[in-house]
Amino acid sequence: MKEQIIRVTDLPERIDFNTTFEINWDNVNYFTHGFFKYPCRFIPLIPRWAILKYTHKDQLVLDPFAGSGTALVEAVLNRRNALGVDFDKLSQLLCKTKTQNLDSRQMNLLANVERPLFSNARIDNKFTPDIHNLSHWFPKENIEALLKLKTTIEDKFGGTQGEKKYNFLLVCFASIIKKCSYADDTSPKPYVSKRIKKLPSMVKEAFLKTLSSYLKNMSGYENKEIGKCKVISDDARAIHAEQYNGKVNLAVTSPPYINAFDYVRSLRLENAWLGYYGDSNILEVKRKQVGTETISSNIYSHGVEVTKYNKLDSILQEISRKDKKRAFVVFRFFKDMEQNLNEVKRLLKPKGHYVIVVGDSKIRGINIPTHEVLIDIARRAGYSLENIFSYIIKNRYLRIPRSGRGGLIKKDWVLDLVKKNG
Repeated sequence: MKEQIIRVTDLPERIDFNTTFEINWDNVNYFTHGFFKYPCRFIPLIPRWAILKYTHKDQLVLDPFAGSGTALVEAVLNRRNALGVDFDKLSQLLCKTKTQNLDSRQMNLLANVERPLFSNARIDNKFTPDIHNLSHWFPKENIEALLKLKTTIEDKFGGTQGEKKYNFLLVCFASIIKKCSYADDTSPKPYVSKRIKKLPSMVKEAFLKTLSSYLKNMSGYENKEIGKCKVISDDARAIHAEQYNGKVNLAVTSPPYINAFDYVRSLRLENAWLGYYGDSNILEVKRKQVGTETISSNIYSHGVEVTKYNKLDSILQEISRKDKKRAFVVFRFFKDMEQNLNEVKRLLKPKGHYVIVVGDSKIRGINIPTHEVLIDIARRAGYSLENIFSYIIKNRYLRIPRSGRGGLIKKDWVLDLVKKNG
C-alpha cells in the first residue's frame, strides 16, 4: 500500500499518529535563522510546532544538541527562555548570537564598520590558524586579509566593547571563511577540487555583503520582546545543570545521525580561524561528539556488549559480522542517546515533553530503524510515546558518498515523548 503523504505549509497543532507530511515552507531564513551555512539544520517549523503546543511565555525550552541554534531561536522569538547544550564552540557562538536582537543604535554602528575594520593601518598579528598547508586552502592575499580582519575585530570590538556586536562580527567572519577559500562551496565536507578551480571571494567584499545581509534579516526585530538564551553545558550526556532539575517544560532537538556526518571535520576551517580548535587537536575534539567514528581498535575489536534491547542487539550482531568498528559506532551512539534521555528526563518537569527529530540509517547494507530503537530506549528510561510522525526531507545539505557506510536519509521521524510522573 502506497504511503499517504499530506502536503502542508504549516503543521497542525493536532497530528494523527504516524502521519507523513511534505512541508512546503519556504521562508526558513527569517530573523537570524539564515546566519551561517550550518550542515544538517532541521527546519524551524518543527521546534516552533512543539514550542507553541507545549509551552507558554517565559517557560524553559531545552535543546541538548543545539547545533546552529534553530530551536533556541524559535524559543526566544516566541518569548520563551532557551537553554542550549553543544560541545562545539562555534555552535555555542552561533547560539548566543542568533538568540539576541540588536537595538537601533547597535545596528547603525554595525552598518558603518567598514572604515574602522578596513582601514589601512598596519596591525602586528601574532595569530596563525591551526591549518596544515594553509596555502592549499587560501590564497596568500586572503590569508593576510583574514588575519588583519580577525585582529581588528578583536582590537576594536572585543573585551569590554560590547559582547553582542563582537559576537555578531565573529559570526559574519566565520560565515565568509569557506567563501574566501579554495574549498568547494557546495559540499559540507571541506575539500579543494582538482577538477574545478574555484576563484575565492575577496575578504572585504564578502564580509561587507554578509554583514549587510544579516543586518537586513534582523531589521524589524529591534523593538521586539524576545526571550533569553543561555548555553548551560557542552555535553548532552552529562549536562550537570542541577539548578534546572525538574524545571524544563520542553526539550526539542535533532541529534546527530548515526555514522552519517562529521560536524568537526565539516567546520574545521571556521573553528581554526576563530582559534577554537585546529588540525593539531582535531582528533581530540572529534572524540567528544556523539556518534564519533574516532575509536581505537583495541576498544571495538572485542565486539559490543549486550544492550538487552532485542531489536538493537540483533542489529549490532548483524553489523558486527561485517564490520566490528561500525557495529561499535552504532552501539556507542545509542548508549550516548540513552545517557541523554536520562539527563533530559532529570531536567524536565513531570509530564514534560521531549520532541526528538531523527533519521534512520543504513550501515554496511543493514537498515537501522533509529526511531524504533530510540522509542525502546526512551520507554525504559521513563518516557511514554505521545505521538510519532514523519516528514519528507527536501533540499537537505547532506549529500556525501559514504562507500556503503551511511546512505542518504529520505525522511525524518518526529518522536513526541512524555516524561512519566516521578
